[in-house]
Amino acid sequence: MSTKTVPFRSGFNLLETILASSLLAGAVMTLGALSSRSVQTVRLDQETERAWELADMQLKLIDAYGVSAFQKLGQFSGQFSQDESYSWQAEIKELDIPYLYSVEIVVSWKSGSKVHSIRCQTRFCEPPDTQQTSPTTESQTTQSETPL
Repeated sequence: MSTKTVPFRSGFNLLETILASSLLAGAVMTLGALSSRSVQTVRLDQETERAWELADMQLKLIDAYGVSAFQKLGQFSGQFSQDESYSWQAEIKELDIPYLYSVEIVVSWKSGSKVHSIRCQTRFCEPPDTQQTSPTTESQTTQSETPL
């Protein structure tokens, strides 16, 4: 009587090991790509939030000086002294309703090889009896000859 014994098999064969390694490598690469994209999105969100803060600051400056006094300055674009990587442009139009102005602020910045911008439009009412002092803007903005 002859007995055949099946050899005891321990561990994994080469094909199983290569397949498992490939699957693991694919999963790690996918997670790395997702993580990298997530970091880029967070950075862009932070830059955009900073742009909104700077636009709000510029609108508060226009409101504090008064729209007509700001127009007399003749400075409708520049760079922010707080963050020189951001620039701004303002467009002020007097509307058909007396003493009502439309103010549009565009804040632009460069991130990597792309130029991003946000646009904010609001309205200001400036009655004729308001007394405005002549503003100086050296502490708030610096003039820029070349937009982004």
